[in-house]
Amino acid sequence: MNISVELLAKEFSEALKSQLSEDEMNEIVRRNRAETAPRICHTHDFCDTNVVLREVFLKHGMDIAEEGGLDRWGQLWDGAWNKAKSAEFWTS
Repeated sequence: MNISVELLAKEFSEALKSQLSEDEMNEIVRRNRAETAPRICHTHDFCDTNVVLREVFLKHGMDIAEEGGLDRWGQLWDGAWNKAKSAEFWTS
């Protein structure tokens, strides 16, 4: 299985946009731009984004919550999240 960070990031972004309004997504981007702590992501202000990203991973047969899942897919998880955030969740 060769799933790219970019594919996961885009699927994560699409999943968020399917659950949140355009105004909420724009507010997330605005808050993230103003945030000075790099590990903070304001998606959490609007939904449980860990659940959203986990669903994306599950679709590809990867369960981060299973024993050893964090060791196997933790870097991919962080990479997908950071890519989506840096791309501003492809909101524009």
